Amino acid sequence: MQELAPDPLSDAGIGILAAAVRRTLKQVVWARLAPYGLSPQQFWVILVLIRKGPSSLHPLAQQVWMDDPTASRVVKAMVKSGWLTAKPDPRHGRRILIDLAPGSVAAARELQNLAKELDESMAAGLTPVQQGVLQSGLRTMIGNLEAMYSAALAEDAGKPLALQS
Repeated sequence: MQELAPDPLSDAGIGILAAAVRRTLKQVVWARLAPYGLSPQQFWVILVLIRKGPSSLHPLAQQVWMDDPTASRVVKAMVKSGWLTAKPDPRHGRRILIDLAPGSVAAARELQNLAKELDESMAAGLTPVQQGVLQSGLRTMIGNLEAMYSAALAEDAGKPLALQS
């Protein structure tokens, strides 16, 4: 009889569990997006635009947790493939407004339904109270990590250039 491997997450700390959730979610999303030819990053962009409407690059990047250069590359590829449009913002001379291309709205709605299904599947087995506690805890963790990152940047800025990471 073959011995069962121990559950690698049974003794895992919060960081490992968060990494496991992120990795597993990304794998599921990649698999579910295959028919659309989209990456998870592109999926998140579409979801923000369908939920909130047209956006300039920087606010869009913030909402999908990307830096501006990465968001710019993602948006450029999506414009090229016909998912998005990028037009001058009539209210601001230097900004570009990013939006769903008219021909992609129906598929974007399907993706919105997929996102709802993913959320519901992830939360299966959790009571509404547990979901609220989890959301609150995750927001707190994100805030803690952002504070740690800011502190590390500030500490790094005080070092001589040759010693900066």
